[in-house]
Amino acid sequence: SATEWTHRRLGKAPMTIRKTLAILAAIALSGAPTLAGATEYRADLNGVSTVNRSGSAATASALVSLDTAAQTVAVTIDVHGLTIDALWDVLVDRPAGPIHLHRYAGTDLSDPNSSSLAFPVPFDATYRATADGFSVSTGPRPYAEGAAILGLQASFADLAAAMDAGSIVVNIHTDAFNGGEISGQLVPSAGPAVAPLASNPEPATPTDHSRH
Repeated sequence: SATEWTHRRLGKAPMTIRKTLAILAAIALSGAPTLAGATEYRADLNGVSTVNRSGSAATASALVSLDTAAQTVAVTIDVHGLTIDALWDVLVDRPAGPIHLHRYAGTDLSDPNSSSLAFPVPFDATYRATADGFSVSTGPRPYAEGAAILGLQASFADLAAAMDAGSIVVNIHTDAFNGGEISGQLVPSAGPAVAPLASNPEPATPTDHSRH
């Protein structure tokens, strides 16, 4: 058996090596604990949702991964129909960047006064031009660092709970629409679906998220 083989090998090794191998053998036989994987959330962004009724033809898909053990946030976004140059210059030059996660008080996402910033996507080398737009892939970033940039008091657990509740939106601010040109509601990639944002095919006055 594995135990007998280990014991035979240990008998021929120095004491310190025998102790080390004994510990490793015990872990292998008992089963080492594994860390929980990241939880993923997805969003489809457009300009005709309840959040942003800009009428923009641009679209994007977003994937946000939360690692509970490391308390990190990773954001990946593929944007079509908007270039990097279209991003709002004022926010490009600020630490928070032109793309954010916005948190709402609930799942009614039509009231900008219930919105607050939840996590930033600072403008840096992770923004890359593509054939018809741009992409962003931040990799895991500490939640604490993002919260410090925005001056947030909310904890990582608060963000995770809001993500599960469907009250977090990805918003892209542009020169043409400072409050946000396209947005999308984040929903869990697995598990019960959250009701999608209502669609409004007729352009209306864009919702202003620039203050939130």
